[in-house]
Amino acid sequence: SARAAGGWLAACLAAGCGGLLWGGGAGAADVDECALGLDDCHPDAICQNTSKLYKCMCKVGYTGEGKKCEDIDECDNDFNGGCVHECFNIPGNYRCTCYDGFMLAHDGHNCLDTDECTFNNGGCQHICVNTVGSYECRCKEGFFLSDNQHTCIHRSEGMSCMNKDHGCAHICRETPKGGVACECRPGFELSKNQRSCILTCNHGNGGCQHTCDDADNGPICGCHPKYIMHMDGKTCLEREEAAVEIPEGNTTAGADVDKRVKRRLLMETCAVNNGGCDRTCKDTSTGVHCSCPVGFMLQFDGKTCKGEFLLEIIGCHCLHNPTKKSVKIKDSS
Repeated sequence: SARAAGGWLAACLAAGCGGLLWGGGAGAADVDECALGLDDCHPDAICQNTSKLYKCMCKVGYTGEGKKCEDIDECDNDFNGGCVHECFNIPGNYRCTCYDGFMLAHDGHNCLDTDECTFNNGGCQHICVNTVGSYECRCKEGFFLSDNQHTCIHRSEGMSCMNKDHGCAHICRETPKGGVACECRPGFELSKNQRSCILTCNHGNGGCQHTCDDADNGPICGCHPKYIMHMDGKTCLEREEAAVEIPEGNTTAGADVDKRVKRRLLMETCAVNNGGCDRTCKDTSTGVHCSCPVGFMLQFDGKTCKGEFLLEIIGCHCLHNPTKKSVKIKDSS
């Protein structure tokens, strides 16, 4: 076992060995300082044994010469770490998160709309309509939406909020003088006509998939630098996917491109959690390819690296021992 092998090495060193011969003197090999914990590599570095000594390499997500490693802030760049919404730096890595109303795509960077209407009709009594980043409830003919924006109230005649002609886009309030005053749901602003409501970026990211900026007439949507705007003015496409020309008004072609984008998002990428690889990760056309440094072996899962420990040690002989004493330790397990 690896534990027994460590015991053999310790016994050889205790006997005054200046070097070790594996396999009963079949060939010389240097002491593995990494395996014995004799290195001075930084805790965030990988120790790699060499024929002469060893070398230290900072892990992925850290920078330095190996004996000193510092975390890299992947979010601190013009691309926001590749995140289309929010980027949070964590030790040795980073994490993308999405605004309310969106879910993180399989690539770990993009954000896709969540269809709230698929669960319990979005809580709407009558009709639920999904929008980018949010949803809204609507009522059937003869009803209007109550202040809670989910239940519906039957209309009645009269000069009050129960009248179907009160004109308020969202919420109607009766005034002391018998009139009505309109209000808007959170994330909307009342327009100059005091009846209509203007959407802002505070509600469902303004209906924008990536970035949103408020303007007088409503939100203006933008896309992360790696994406371009879809012709709907709200959603974003990867640049290489958008290179496929979409004839104006051809919604079928647009939907096909959207499907291809989502298929690409299902693939792993080295940009997210190093592709799941222990050590080196490389993006290929079929997904990620993991590899290991010298002294390590890639396991059957294709992700994990395990140090190659010489488990078939027969014994060890001391070198440079003034007494010329030969020490041989056998596995007692």
